[in-house]
Amino acid sequence: MWIARLPTCPNLPRSRVLKTVDEPPLETPHYDTVSSLVRHLERTLPPEGDVSIGQLLAALGMYGFVFFLLILALLNVAIFMLPGLSILFGVPMVILAVQVLLGIRSPIFPAFVRDRAIRAQTLQRGLDWAIIALERIEPAVRPRLLFLTHPTIVRAHFLAALLLAFMVAIPLPFVNLPPTFGVILLAVGLMQRDGLFILAAYAFAGWSLWLYESLGRAAGGLW
Repeated sequence: MWIARLPTCPNLPRSRVLKTVDEPPLETPHYDTVSSLVRHLERTLPPEGDVSIGQLLAALGMYGFVFFLLILALLNVAIFMLPGLSILFGVPMVILAVQVLLGIRSPIFPAFVRDRAIRAQTLQRGLDWAIIALERIEPAVRPRLLFLTHPTIVRAHFLAALLLAFMVAIPLPFVNLPPTFGVILLAVGLMQRDGLFILAAYAFAGWSLWLYESLGRAAGGLW
């Protein structure tokens, strides 16, 4: 299996409020699987203290928007019981999806997003879980239904990613797990050019919409 990387663009403006992820080196190491890429990320992060979203995204900087989304979604599943975690990971996912749709080539994040932090040990446990989960699904991943991964329609998939990310960011325990799984399937499908995983992501998007609509009707009935 191979990993498709989205390009980044240097020389975007920086400011105190909006900052870009640090530019990648000219050459980046090659990893055959997504799990090996996550394992490399785990080794680059500090083992103690707090890790901000800015530090996490800087560590991910060489691998593109899709890998950003995958890591954020995996962490949201792995350590979802912490209060407010869906907002911590969901809001950056929304920002990433919007920026891809706008054609921005390198992620830009407001300071209030970059400065949000999580304990390094909690993050490490989440990445450990993510590696195990990825290693279990990777044997089933292979290039297929390649027309769904053609560059001309990849950006359209980020409309689905945006919808899923909005639902992830809503702090409803357990209910926001289906859209998170949808983001994971979409990201893996795009990175490994597996159209079947992309179709599965759309199925999760439909299921998630049904869940939120059902909750909305139930809440309306209470009033």
